Amino acid sequence: MARRGTLLIASLSIAAVAFLATGSLPARAGAINFSRDVRPILSDKCFACHGPEAASRKAGFRLDERESAVGAAESGMTPITPGDPDASELIARITSEDESVRMPPTNSHKSLTPEEIETLRRWIAEGAEWQAHWSFTPPVKHDPPAVAHEHWPRETLDKFILARLEREQLAPAVEADRVTLLRRVTLDLTGLPPTPAEMDDFLADNRPDAYERAVDRLLASPRFGEHMARFWLDAARYGDTHGLHLDNYREMWPYRDWVVRAFNRNLPFNEFIVEQLAGDLLPSPTDEQLIATGFNRCHVSTNEGGVIPEEVYVTAVVDRVETFGTVMLGLTVGCTRCHDHKYDPLTQGDFYSLFAYFNSLDGNEMDGNREDPAPVIRAPLPEQTARLAELDQQIAAAETKLAADWPELDAQQADWERQFVSAVEPENVGGSGSPPEAVAANSKDYLAVSEWHWVGPFSDPERYLKSKKHGPEGAERIDLAEKFKLATGEEVGWVRKPEWVDGQVHNDLPGDPAANFLFRTITVGKPQDLEISLGSDDGIRVYLNNELLLQRDDSRSAAADQEKLVLKLKRGENRLLVKILNFAGQSGFYFAVKTDQPIMPPDVLAAASRHAAERSADDAKLVRQFFRNTAARSAALDQLRTELAAVRKERTDVDTAVATTLIFKEMATPKPSYILNRGEYDQHGAEVTRRTPTMLPPMEAAAPNNRLGLAQWLVSPANPLPARVAVNRFWQQFFGVGLVKTTNDFGAQGEAPSHPELLDWLAVDFMEHGWDVKRLVRELVVSAAYRQTSHVSPELYMRDPENRLLARGARFRLDAEMLRDQALYSSGLLVEKMGGPSVKPPQPAGLWEAVGYSGSNTVKFVADEGHEKVHRRTLYTFIKRTAPPPEMNTFDAPSRESCIVRRERTNTPLQALLLLNDPQYVEAARSLAERTMHEGGDSVEQRARFLFQTATCRQPRVDELSDLVAAYEQELEHFRANAKAAEELIASGSLKADEKLDRPELAAWTMAANVVLNLDEVVTRN
Repeated sequence: MARRGTLLIASLSIAAVAFLATGSLPARAGAINFSRDVRPILSDKCFACHGPEAASRKAGFRLDERESAVGAAESGMTPITPGDPDASELIARITSEDESVRMPPTNSHKSLTPEEIETLRRWIAEGAEWQAHWSFTPPVKHDPPAVAHEHWPRETLDKFILARLEREQLAPAVEADRVTLLRRVTLDLTGLPPTPAEMDDFLADNRPDAYERAVDRLLASPRFGEHMARFWLDAARYGDTHGLHLDNYREMWPYRDWVVRAFNRNLPFNEFIVEQLAGDLLPSPTDEQLIATGFNRCHVSTNEGGVIPEEVYVTAVVDRVETFGTVMLGLTVGCTRCHDHKYDPLTQGDFYSLFAYFNSLDGNEMDGNREDPAPVIRAPLPEQTARLAELDQQIAAAETKLAADWPELDAQQADWERQFVSAVEPENVGGSGSPPEAVAANSKDYLAVSEWHWVGPFSDPERYLKSKKHGPEGAERIDLAEKFKLATGEEVGWVRKPEWVDGQVHNDLPGDPAANFLFRTITVGKPQDLEISLGSDDGIRVYLNNELLLQRDDSRSAAADQEKLVLKLKRGENRLLVKILNFAGQSGFYFAVKTDQPIMPPDVLAAASRHAAERSADDAKLVRQFFRNTAARSAALDQLRTELAAVRKERTDVDTAVATTLIFKEMATPKPSYILNRGEYDQHGAEVTRRTPTMLPPMEAAAPNNRLGLAQWLVSPANPLPARVAVNRFWQQFFGVGLVKTTNDFGAQGEAPSHPELLDWLAVDFMEHGWDVKRLVRELVVSAAYRQTSHVSPELYMRDPENRLLARGARFRLDAEMLRDQALYSSGLLVEKMGGPSVKPPQPAGLWEAVGYSGSNTVKFVADEGHEKVHRRTLYTFIKRTAPPPEMNTFDAPSRESCIVRRERTNTPLQALLLLNDPQYVEAARSLAERTMHEGGDSVEQRARFLFQTATCRQPRVDELSDLVAAYEQELEHFRANAKAAEELIASGSLKADEKLDRPELAAWTMAANVVLNLDEVVTRN
């Protein structure tokens, strides 16, 4: 059996090649239609000089508007005289033999074919009727056309297709066989093939609606959301890294998982759009709706030294606008960043008015090289939420027990309190209401230490988000007690750019007033020495009671250079001030007290000094809590403390592991927006306000003029584009090419729809039924058009190589994700765990290093280990944008650096080499070989039949079975003679092979499985 990894391409005649190049269908007989026949010619050949853009317009007239085209040009000539081609300057110019006057100009490198010239002549002769561009007019739900073969349509959409075929004097193809149908629809709805058992069940189901039942089962599968999500993630430009410069890790996978959940719960598509564009602006938004706004944060970002923040900001907003235009409107709005659109009625003002909706992120557009540049939201997994709730219950129960009446401890506390209460007796102090220092004078050397008050930096009173994992801005978190071997005491971990907290401002000290100040009090009952360890990765000064104790003006590593000081404390309150001098931006600081004494907060000391009868309930609770946490002695209490500490630690660990995800949050006051001359970030022109493009229906006056209003305008029935754009992309997904082939461009330069009435019918029907995605998908895949066989005669192929007339079923190579998932699934290796952080299956060494920087946390690729990660669905594969996964890249998956709504499909030898040699595909072949030996029966023929059916979903023909058996036996002979080669083949991959299996046999079946997994029939969807 020949090993084939690529698809066979039939040779095309010159006529077929020309047909493919134009991408259009033969003109319909009868009257010339402007939108269908004329506008594409004018747009391609004439609009660059005579179109919407005023700056490049020549001769003072435009051909995209009738009033201008039939009026007088600057020369006095009339471009078009309806009904009289010979009097029309347009015809004279396009037919002139004089190169100096012939249009299009020679330097445009465009020319009109004789057929195009004749089309324009006929159109003018017939009266030069104009219609608005088809996509800018509201869709109309046309009545389904009458058809001669009324028995063929299964769905309304079939009537539109059949009517076109009948006009073309063609007939639809027969329905595909049931095996092909189930494999096709299972792949299309879940991204995975059916199992042999599912195929047997389907073939045994003789009910008339067996196929529809299978479709419903697949739509209900969670695999549906996983498969559908990857198409949307291409459009949303989702990735796991920032995409520029260091290309550091970006924690964003909760957004990816939100998309999966949205498809699985069949979130109406209009809500799906609104929540992603403006979920944060909805009334009382849920966490899910906030996570959805990650759509607006998926763009590439940077924090490269030397970049200009304003330029980064403009680039980010421009990306949002361009993505909005492509995904939501199906228009190339990016053309208007620098000038009015040359082909569509979009102006530069339209672009920057849309820009104004997306330019007010309440956060820095620079990513800080962080995984979680603000604004972000925590996004715990369901199991994390459940575990945190369990731990909270355990902590609450332990704290309740710790706070409850406990006779043994209450007696200890009464003895402990006498030392404080005695201090307030008149004979001891001279009156009631003594200050804390008087109380402490009679205590046993308790320290009362206040919380830190952070003051500064004075120049920047902004709140900064702290990273939960690595410290703010990536600071290392250290256990100071462990590092400095402190038996007891207090520690403050690394702090970078601390949150603004009210505190005492000390602005009378020498030095830079923009430094950070840390202030606290230490109250003691008698003079004593206190040893502390402290330090900063910047300069530092320490003052005690306004006396300078330490001054260091050079920047050193705090982890390497700790400062040890002895504080000579006076009786009563001591004022400690630490000043951190910023030499390199942000400041790091640590502080540890070395003491054997329990550290008492001042409010506890004050409460303990009062008689029990004078304490409030809160004071009593505070004193009891402090005593039991520090001074009480009991075996039962120690056990409870130990258990509580363990539970608290686990809760901290679980809470620390909770992911964040980037969201969009609007500034309280929107930023102004300006037209940028030539699109340059620093070339401000006129200020613009938020508004929708003038060529489309306006936003309702009552709608909020923000992203929420924009999103609601987008999905309103009055907007002619979004529903068309959406159903066209779904059509593309299931039929291989959209009704509008140029999925990203519904404008004048885009291709006209092959079935315009059908596109409109689907768009209106989609809206009328609540934007129900699963209903639409079901409608498509149960249709007669979808069920057709993909077999094609040479004559039909020559006439319609791209199947735009839909006279047969679609046939095309599986996408990158489907190829890998199918191989893993057929082999039994696929791990179907849903959601969670992205994983890193093996890939060739050195790819990340080739594009990386030493300071990047993605400079070195480290493959995950373990079956649970290595064999996850490809949807969950980690995407480094500057070095995307090579297996996906080889099969045309995008890098996710920009919005993509239509993947290209190439056919290269490298693809065949990858399928035959990539370690994960070889490992899948070996695992399938093990399945074959375990489940396939005892004879070679039985096993060959099992292997073939598992991979292709059908029984092999006699000749196919014979070829496969011969291939196996040939390989077996080779491996019996070369045991080392057999062992090397079997050893590939991350899982060990079954030691009980005969090694040469396993190797031979591995090679046979490798062949079968690479058959055209397996790597192709037909």
